[in-house]
Amino acid sequence: MRTTIVRTGSLVLSGVLLGGCATSSKPASRPPAETTTAPVKTSGSAPIDWPVPPEEAAKPNPLTATPENLEKGQELFRRHCTACHGSSGRGDGPIALQWARLPRDLTHPERQARLTDGEIFYKLSQGHRQGADVIMPGLAGRLSADDRWRIVLYVRTLRAGAATGTTPR
Repeated sequence: MRTTIVRTGSLVLSGVLLGGCATSSKPASRPPAETTTAPVKTSGSAPIDWPVPPEEAAKPNPLTATPENLEKGQELFRRHCTACHGSSGRGDGPIALQWARLPRDLTHPERQARLTDGEIFYKLSQGHRQGADVIMPGLAGRLSADDRWRIVLYVRTLRAGAATGTTPR
């Protein structure tokens, strides 16, 4: 058995838990498009759900999309998010196929339209767990609120690079 170690910024990604991303011990292949929108079950547990409290979803981004904020947001996204979500946010990062559940495509126009800035901020701040599995690591303990809002601003720019006709994951 070979262990792959990937270094991204200050994170060392290795083995079954890669930078806080849930993985299986064997690489997963991408599921067919028609099955990607159905709830995914893990080991007999309930479908993975990621509810956001309404008061959190309603929070507006206090920062504006200045060139400086977008540049910093891109740098932070590159450092903390690309290993799983990929450099363009499509869920095709270098360790994405090692996941039991693939990262979401952040570029998809319908997903971008459905999620509020507050929801994105909450999710990247709190992260997501299912039982002992870390589905996505939270960044609240590593980044300031302003830096997390900068990532939200940058994620919003990813919509422009979305290919039409793609099916969201």
